[in-house]
Amino acid sequence: MPISFGESSDASGAYIRVNLPQNRWTVNKGGDPEAIDMAKGIAIDIANVKFGWLKIAVGTRDWQEWPSPSQATQKPTETDAEGKPAYKQGFDVDCWMSDGTKAQFSNNSYGTGQFIAKLYNQAENAPEFAQGMVPVVSVTTSTPVVVGKGTSYDLGFTIAKWIAKPADSTPPKPEPVPTAAAPVASVVDADDFGF
Repeated sequence: MPISFGESSDASGAYIRVNLPQNRWTVNKGGDPEAIDMAKGIAIDIANVKFGWLKIAVGTRDWQEWPSPSQATQKPTETDAEGKPAYKQGFDVDCWMSDGTKAQFSNNSYGTGQFIAKLYNQAENAPEFAQGMVPVVSVTTSTPVVVGKGTSYDLGFTIAKWIAKPADSTPPKPEPVPTAAAPVASVVDADDFGF
């Protein structure tokens, strides 16, 4: 059995990262990061997003989930090397790529937090949300905005369609062979998303 230095036994599998200034989304499935095709989008289980305190540093990710979005626990007092708080308000949510890969998306930046809040607020008004379906989201823009003394980014997005929530045990399917274009419905089955 091969070994690898730097991996831990509690690795959670695939995870999503975003570079806000470039609006570049990647997924790491255990090798080199792969670009996410935002034309296909990602399915985000926004109804089950979790909030908490998140510390992200080189080689470190510590997540302390709150009991509920309205019940924050006491913020950890740890500071980083610059004396700034090491923990910020963050989120954690399950996502699925168009090939069926399940990945975690967690972040504690202002821009991504605002994106998750706007996505939830838009999605919860859709009838598909009440049916337990999951939105497939395409992030279209990343616009700089001034926040305090710094710059953050406002992410523009569209909900391209809704799918049935994928089962955790669903293995990825290969990409289908292209056929003649068919009309797209606003509500589709998970099979239409590639898995």
